[in-house]
Amino acid sequence: MGVDVLESEAVAAMLRSDRAEWETLVAVLEAHPEQRLHAEGSPPWVSRDVYAHLARWMGRSTDDLEARLDGRTLPALEGTDDEINARWQREDSALGLEEARRRARAAFGRRLRAIEGVPADRWDPVLEAMARADGAQHYANHRRYIDTEVEGDRP
Repeated sequence: MGVDVLESEAVAAMLRSDRAEWETLVAVLEAHPEQRLHAEGSPPWVSRDVYAHLARWMGRSTDDLEARLDGRTLPALEGTDDEINARWQREDSALGLEEARRRARAAFGRRLRAIEGVPADRWDPVLEAMARADGAQHYANHRRYIDTEVEGDRP
């Protein structure tokens, strides 16, 4: 299935939404860099942990997208999402905020470039799902996890 003008506009709209939601989440993370962000009962993550988490997932979903374009399939990650998140958080716990932020921004930029670089005739439902993975919805979900006392009044 090729991409027509409407579909190209849909890709552009998806990327605009991703950028807007990313900037909103980053503003919250930057406003509370060392404060525990999640409500009781959730992992005790600070901004560093959220940045590192997003860098990992965006890196993986971009790897998946690029592999599909190249006709490859990456091995599945082992464990449930919660188990993967916990494992990655332990592995990244020694990162400082600056490094976690740098990794997340780099992964975000790489993700956008990869999506923008998809040839129009390559779009299909699977590739679209990969492009949407770890985008606006993921960032919005993290904002919902953030304790409202930390974030204040959200839009």
